[in-house]
Order: sequence, then structure tokens, then C-alpha cells
Amino acid sequence: MCTLNELVRPVKCLSISAGLISMMVSMAQAQETEREDVVVTATRTAMPLSKIGSATTVITAEEIEREQAREVIDVLRKVPGLSITQTGSFGATTSIFMRGMNAYHTQLLIDGVEMADPSASQPSYDFGHLMVTDIERIEIVRGPQSTLYGGDAIGGVINIITKKGKGAPRSSVSAEYGSYNTKNLKASLSGAQQKLSYAVSASYLNTQGFSSADERNGNDEEDGAENLTVNASLGVDFNDNFSVETKLRHMRSEIENDNWPGSRAVDRNDNMRKLESSAYLGANLALFDKRLTNKVGVSYISSERDTYIGEARNSYFDGFKNKFEYQGNFKITDAQNIVFGAETEQEHTEQSGIDKKVRNNGYFAAYQIEAIENLILSGGARLDDHEKYGNFDTYRLTGSYTLEATDTRFHSSLGTGFRAPSLYELYESVWGGGNEDLEPEESRGWDFGVEQPLWDDRLLIDVTYFENKTKNLISWVGSGYVNVSKAESRGLEMGLSADILDNLSLSGTYTFTLAEDKSTGGTLARRPKHEGSLSIAYEPMDDLTTDLSVRAKGRTYDSATSSYMGGFAVYDFKTSYKINDVATVFGRVENILDKDYQEASSYGTGGRAAYVGVRASF
Repeated sequence: MCTLNELVRPVKCLSISAGLISMMVSMAQAQETEREDVVVTATRTAMPLSKIGSATTVITAEEIEREQAREVIDVLRKVPGLSITQTGSFGATTSIFMRGMNAYHTQLLIDGVEMADPSASQPSYDFGHLMVTDIERIEIVRGPQSTLYGGDAIGGVINIITKKGKGAPRSSVSAEYGSYNTKNLKASLSGAQQKLSYAVSASYLNTQGFSSADERNGNDEEDGAENLTVNASLGVDFNDNFSVETKLRHMRSEIENDNWPGSRAVDRNDNMRKLESSAYLGANLALFDKRLTNKVGVSYISSERDTYIGEARNSYFDGFKNKFEYQGNFKITDAQNIVFGAETEQEHTEQSGIDKKVRNNGYFAAYQIEAIENLILSGGARLDDHEKYGNFDTYRLTGSYTLEATDTRFHSSLGTGFRAPSLYELYESVWGGGNEDLEPEESRGWDFGVEQPLWDDRLLIDVTYFENKTKNLISWVGSGYVNVSKAESRGLEMGLSADILDNLSLSGTYTFTLAEDKSTGGTLARRPKHEGSLSIAYEPMDDLTTDLSVRAKGRTYDSATSSYMGGFAVYDFKTSYKINDVATVFGRVENILDKDYQEASSYGTGGRAAYVGVRASF
């Protein structure tokens, strides 16, 4: 149970932040700004963000470019409700904890394709391998989303949507060089001609890196990484009512890493090689004057991980998933809409001691209505038919209401979820830890938030309270997997943005999280109570941008060493200059103060680093 001091601290932080913004905004000139993001992930159909009940963040291509992001985690670190842990150098295993839930409770989609690795012990996506490659936008929906997306979405969904070809052919190239002998190259080509649209892109990273095992413990071996990622999409619009599209993605990476043979990570000559591929083919058909839209798709992913000690392969993990899905969207009236669908997917893993498959069928429907002006309600249900566990049902309710007098928007959601044990948890045999008697994990979560624009929409503040409860958590205890834990997380997340002047803006996030193992009363690992970020963007002249940012974490418990890691704050600076309509030069300094810190106990992080690059668009 949290203390009074722990509850008061985030309120003080919010009050100080609001007071600071109020003072700066009161000095600014009033200026009307209008921006309305359209979101597809929260409802599986295009909806204005202002009508979404779930807590949702949208990151645009422009924001990604200005951030000079190389890896997707570079932009996700500033999203409220997310805590990111990377175990070492470039490409090292990276987990995202959403609202205090486990990392495998967050589902990653890339263009609608589920990317979780079926061969993992507790299937999730390793974000350490995910490069920024021709991304149009990223949508992050927090809170239980199992009704629309199945068992892996207990905590929420991150959906990456890549760019589609449109208009005249366009191409871009960029090259970056910097610390740790890091080279990052990107190229893309896209366009559309008559009924055909196309887009292809590629990125390549090569770096010597730094020691994944913390250098402060006497480790100095550099752990390098290499990553090649290629995306391709092709679409054909046969007419206004019928189209087909295909999307392909391939990633090849090799990283050097340090293992944990004893009480902490140490230098070892270990490396991991990973191949990851995904493919999607879909067709879209609109009927009845486009009131009914239909989407049929088939997708396939494969993930092959090989670990090596020296040149000898130590283990392998191969995972495959194929999925067939149908989704319908029927616009009953201008104020009512229903989304419904069915899907069947099979997961398969081949690894030491395991060669198993399992199938799950899912059926869902969600109804949305603008009951009265500015009040949007939705309700949905799902039935999953699991090959081993039979039927499980989940539900989800959301609401959004805008009070016109003050433009105050209230948003809320409530949902349940379940996750069936993974093939590894059920059948692991190398260590004898598989347990075929495991029960599925079940969860319930809710949130309530208030979004308030102020000063002629120059300032926007969004504050959300959340709670999640999970039972039958699956953990490795002693010599195998068992259902032992009940977990609860609750907290507060805040986002703010302010246009101080025409050329000066500020944005910030803050998250307060209490994540507890209710079976033991202990704190869940790697979930800090306090985490936040603050960024100041300034454009001193046309075509010149500068950004100064800080991200901070409070003291964090790590179960690997049964100890707490100290809190930290890391400062970054970025700048770019548009030379002409074709060329832009950019550069950044990361960890300006050369702060020594840890995200995972005994694993190192990068020191002060500088990078410069050039980008050209034709």
C-alpha cells in the first residue's frame, strides 16, 4: 500500500509543472491552433483522437524525424505510461513495461501484423532489434485491448504504421556517423501511378558499441551490433470500392552480448544472430454505398534466433505464426457504427526439446454510438476458442465526453483480458520446467482521464489515473513454471504540450506507478515509481531547429540482484538545418553530462555520444 508521501509527490509534481507552464504561457501571444489526429488502433476503424475513450498517444513521421530517432525506442521513451529497459549496448534485449504490466503483456503490431515471437519463453517482441524505417506514425493505446487484439494485448497495443506510396515518385537517403564508430544508412522510394502504389525502404546500422556488462564492474569489451531492415509495400486500387495490398518486411541482425553466469553480467564472447520476416496480403471491399467495408487478410511471421559462445552455436529458437482474419465495419447511421470480425491463428515453435503447435480462434464485435452530442460510448466483447484451454470471453467499455463550455474532455475505459500459457511455458524440457497444468493469466483494468486545453489551445494537459489487476501470473519458481502470482499496478500518467511562442514550444510527460506482487507484497522489477521527460523545441531562424530534452527515472528495484538501482536524469541536444529543398544536415549529443546509470542491474548504458548526418529528399 502506498504511503501518503508517495501519493502527494506526483500531485506536487503536477502542480509545479502546471504552474511553470501557466507562467510561461501567460507571457505568450494567443494564437489559435488546430490539429486532429485520426487513430485506427483504438477501435480498429478510423476515428478522431478526440472521440477515443482509451488513453492514446500518436507519434507522427515529423516528430520521429525531428527526434533523429534511430531505433523505435528512441521515441517511445517519451510516451507516458511506458517504461523501457535495455540490457546493455545497441541491439541488446529491450523490454517495454506498459502501466506496470509485464513486458509480454504489450502487443506490437507492424501494419496490423502481430510481431510477438512464438519461440520466446513468454512471447513478446524484443524492441532492441526494431529500427526506424519509413514510419508514417506510431499509435500507442494503453489499457486492456484483448477484446480487439487477443491475449497478448492485456496491457496495451503499440501499432507501427509504415508509409504508403502516393503521388509522384519520391526518394530519400540519409547517412549518419558518430560515437562508437556507428554508421547508420537509410534509403526509401515511394510513389503512385494510376491504380498502383508502392513503397520500399531499407536501413543499415553498424556499430562497435560499448560493453553490455557495466564498465564500472571492470568490463571493457565492446559489444557491437549490425542490423539490416527492409520494408516493401504494394497496393492496387481497382476502383473506389475494391483494393488489394501486400506488405513485406525482413530484418537480419547480429549482436554481441554479455551473459549472466553468476551474480552479475560479465564480459563474454557471446553473440546472437536473428532473422525476422513478416508478410501480409489483404483485400478491401466496400458495399452499400461504402456503409459496409470488408477486409480479409492473411499474415505470416517467422523468427529465428541462434545464440553462440565463440563460434559454437549454443542454442536455437525458431518461431512461426500464420493468421487469417476478417473484419467488417458497418456504419448504421452517422452516429452509430459496429465493427466485427473473426480470426484464426496458429503458433509453432521449434527449439531444443520442443516442436509444438497450437491454434486459437477468435470472434469479436464492438458497437460505438454518439449517444448525445459530444458523448461517444463503445462496448465490445470477444470469444476466444483456444485449442488447449477452450473458451474464454473478454469485454471492453469506453467513453469520451467533451464539455463544450470549457472544452474539457473526459475519457475512460474498462476491459478484461486473458493470456494462454506459451508453448515454452507448457513444454520446456531442457531444464525440465515445462508445466502442462498451467492456467491462463487473467486481468481486469480501468482508467479515467481529463484532457484540458487552455489559453486558446496553446496549452494541452491530459491527466489519467489507471488500475490493473492480474491473477494466475506465470512465473519460474524453483525448477519450473507455476501459477503463483497476483499482481496489481496503479498510478497516474500525465502529458502536456505548450506553444509558448511561434518558434518556441514545450512538451513533457510524467508517470507515477505502483506495481506490486500481491502474493509476496514485493515490488515488481524494473517498474520505477517515478518517470518523466521534458523537451524544449526552439527555432531561432527559418529552417533551423534545436531541441533540448531530459528524461528521468526514479529509484528502481531489480529482482535479478534483489537491489535498487539509483535514479538518474539524462540530457540530450539535437539540431538540424535545412540547406535547401533537397538537403538537410543534422546532429545530436546524447547524455550530455556523461551520466553513469543503469536501466537493468549490472548492465551498462551509453556515455556521452555525438552523431552527425545528412539527409536528402528528391
